[in-house]
This record gives sequence, structure tokens and C-alpha cells, in this order.
Amino acid sequence: AASSTPSAWAARDPEDNSLFFQTMFEIGRRNKVLNPSSMRTTYGKLMYLLQDAQNPTVAKSLGFSLHKDLLLVKPFLEEHKCLDLLHDARLECAVQYIDDRDSATGQKLPRDHVQALVEGKRRVTEELVQAYGEEGKLKPEDVHRVVESLADAIAYIESNVRPVQQMLRYLEENFSPDHEEKQFSLTLRGSSRGGYSSSSSLYSKYGLSAYSSGSSEGPTLSHSHGTQYTFVWQSLRLWCKVMRHMHRLWVCADDDLLSTTSSYNLYNTGQGLNRVQNCPRVRKVMSNLLNATQSEAGTSWVGLSVIHLGDRDVPNALIFIDKYTQVPRFLNPLVKFLQDLPELCEDERVANYITEHFGSPEKLKMTVLADYFKHGFDGSGDDGGSCIDGRLTSSWNWTSRLAKKPYYHAFMLSGFQGFDGDFR
Repeated sequence: AASSTPSAWAARDPEDNSLFFQTMFEIGRRNKVLNPSSMRTTYGKLMYLLQDAQNPTVAKSLGFSLHKDLLLVKPFLEEHKCLDLLHDARLECAVQYIDDRDSATGQKLPRDHVQALVEGKRRVTEELVQAYGEEGKLKPEDVHRVVESLADAIAYIESNVRPVQQMLRYLEENFSPDHEEKQFSLTLRGSSRGGYSSSSSLYSKYGLSAYSSGSSEGPTLSHSHGTQYTFVWQSLRLWCKVMRHMHRLWVCADDDLLSTTSSYNLYNTGQGLNRVQNCPRVRKVMSNLLNATQSEAGTSWVGLSVIHLGDRDVPNALIFIDKYTQVPRFLNPLVKFLQDLPELCEDERVANYITEHFGSPEKLKMTVLADYFKHGFDGSGDDGGSCIDGRLTSSWNWTSRLAKKPYYHAFMLSGFQGFDGDFR
């Protein structure tokens, strides 16, 4: 008992506590994967600390490694010789994602129906615990841990994919690439960035990139209505795939950042010194997702297909993964507002306000959608453009201008509190 006191731990040589440090850091990294909104100010510091500790010179002076592979379900089951659990037909029911809204219409489901699904999920989980815990090779608590880990992972993926899919449905149901409605046209007339481009040799020589102040606040793309429709459709399809594979990208980003074969270099990227490091694992996954999206598009790709990774625009895997965790952060409030609009208009005063200023709730919905599909993908922002990460930057840049939109007060009446935090 005495050896487990804090003073006893502190009295040990650091090398004697290596397993403790490895485990604690691994838990922190794994927690971030499923909870990207947590550790927002500390995760980057943690990864950079571990990144430096992976340096052979630093590791040699420490006398041990701080790194430990992320604990994943399949390796855990392999270690305990219980892979059969992954192939049990009941597992699909035990880990299913239960939403309180219909996936096709977005309408809320009856409470009794949702509770019945939850109860069925709980019952099947107990059957698995009985089969593999009490009578199998795992402890009952380990079976619970496996099932709940998979359920959490699926819930995370579904909650990320859902707003992107819903925006894609809004695009397909309310707009057509072959028919342009003048009031809700997606046509863009872009302006120049003033002659600067991230590919300019002079521009790059002094550490400037698309992050610099050479960007434009207005649109930088010029698209016809049909071209802009296709551009948005292709971008949302790609985001759907990225959201589906976020866990794989997280693991690849973790491996790239903590690689012992690819070190980083400090460069001035236009926003101070940044760690620029190759990201071969993340790049491979992203390239495959992009290729799959292009193959499914059925038409020529609109815009650039450049994936910025390990350069001055996206210096390392940490910056990359942080950019894509923002997608549900800015789409969820937008989708929630649009879905709650009919209920919001049940209040006669709100309905009168919307009718007076926008003509009808339907016209308000179309105004918001047309504005987002047009100016959320117009190439604006500090590293905007038509490249893969520039599309994401343009959308995030659109959120920063919401307070200046004519429909901002309608958002506020719906209970909107911002794009950065809990969305109630």
C-alpha cells in the first residue's frame, strides 16, 4: 500500500514509471478520438510533447519511450482469443445507433418507439455478456467495455455523418443543376486575390502561404449555377466519406505525428512557426476517399483535387484532423435550425415575423440554403479556394459572417447560440 502513494511514485526513477506514463498518455489520446470537443487546449500540447519524446536523442536521454499504441477493440479481442464476438450476428443490434429523428425526413420519432429500441439494445447486450463473459473467455465487464466502445464509435460516426447527409438532401431536393431559379441562384462571380497565390515562388520564399493576409473576404470562385451545384454536391459527398472514416483518419494522424521515421521541421507558414511534417498514412486514406468520390461523381471534378498535407497550408496531421472535426460543429446548428423551423413557426409571433421579412417559412429555408451553398463554397477565407481543404475553410468562413446575414435574427429566435460549443 505504501508503494502506491504519490510520494513513493515520485521517489522512483522515471524509467520505473514508464508503463504509468505510457498508459496515461494513451488514455488521453484515445479519449480525444471519441470526444474531439474535449482537451481542446491541451491535446495539441500533449501530441507535441510526445512528438518530441519520439526523437531518438530525447528518448535516449529519458531512458524509455512515452509512446504506446492506441488500444483498439480488435487487437484487444485477438489478445484474449475472443474474435468470435466481432462476428456474432447479435453485435450489430447491440451497437446500433439510435436516433430520435427519422433518417430520411428528419422528423422526430415517437418516444415509445425510441425507448423500445433502447430496451432491445440493452437486452441483446446482456445476452452477449452472458455468452462471452460469464461462459466465455472474457470478464463480463470486458464484454461490456467492448460493446460500449463499438457503440460509442458508431454513435460518433453517425452523429458526424448525419448533418452532412442532411445538407446533401437539402441540396438535391431544393435545387437542380439544370434549372436556375433567379431568386435562389447559386451563380458565383469571384474577385481576384490581388495577384497572390500559394504556388508563387516569391510568395513561398518568405514563408507566406494561403494562410496569409493576401486572402479575399469575398468570393474568389466564378461558377455558373450548374457548376456551383456540382461543386457543392461533390464537396459534401467527400465530407460524408471523410466523416465515415474519421476513426481511421484519427489513428493514421496519431501514427504520422508520432512517427520515428519522419521528423518535423519548423517553418514560418504565415501564422508563426509551425511544425511541418509529412503525413503519408493520412494522405493515403484521403487520396483513396477522394478517388472514390470522383469515381462516384459521374461527371468531371469541379475545382482542384489537391490535398494539402505536410505543407505550409496544412503543416501536419494535427492541423488536418482539427480542420475536419469542425464539419459537424458548423453543420449541426444549421441543420437543427432548418429542421426546427416548422415547430418554430407554431408561435404566431415568430410566424408573423418570418412572413413579414421573408414571405414564408419555405422562402426563409431557401434563402438560408442558397446563401450557404453559394457563399459557404465560394473560395473565401484565409486558405480558401477550390482545393480539398479550401472548401472546408470557405464554409467555416461563412459561419463567421452569420451575424451580418438578414436571417440572423431568425436563427436567434430558434435558440441558436453559436457554432462553437454545445448546441441546444
